[in-house]
Amino acid sequence: MRINRINPVNVQLPERDILFRLKYNIHKTVIDHDSLARIKGIMNKGFRACEPQGVWGRLGIAETAEERVVFESGIEIRSASIAQLLSGSHSAVFMSATVGAQIVDMASEAVKSGDGGSAIIYDAVGSETAEAAIEWLNEYIGSIIKKKGESITSMRFSPGYGDFKLEYQSLFYDLLQLDEMSIKLTERFILVPEKTVTALAGISG
Repeated sequence: MRINRINPVNVQLPERDILFRLKYNIHKTVIDHDSLARIKGIMNKGFRACEPQGVWGRLGIAETAEERVVFESGIEIRSASIAQLLSGSHSAVFMSATVGAQIVDMASEAVKSGDGGSAIIYDAVGSETAEAAIEWLNEYIGSIIKKKGESITSMRFSPGYGDFKLEYQSLFYDLLQLDEMSIKLTERFILVPEKTVTALAGISG
């Protein structure tokens, strides 16, 4: 599989998504101007620590059955959800995005210093920026393959959701050579730094 790396991934601060994650509702949440300004200041500080980058590659599909998909390379995924997702596809895109370790370290340091509020904000910034990066990557891949008359599925699945077992993180890790992005995989199939996202989508056309 050809590996395509993008560094940096050009995403903007997902302010509204971060505030939503923090349970802030612009129409309902009552907060004074100074407090909101402080929160946004911490958000921006955290975002500057993020280093969004992505990687992706594609594999042809050899067989799709009711609860499994076999790729041309011989790799097999057993999941009814993935089989349904790829039922109309001839290939699949494996993708991953990370924002690096610095934002995670900042959250940890804030906890150690007793600043739990900032830690929660940094954590939200890392999570939502990683989601914004994988969304950007998804759209970018869609624009690239569109030039060939192909299209990407409107949905994507990540290991750990539904019957797409978390153990498949090891497949993404190996296929996308995530170690070259200073990403590690634990024995429990957790990616480190934790603000790293993987996903699978289909290609048709």
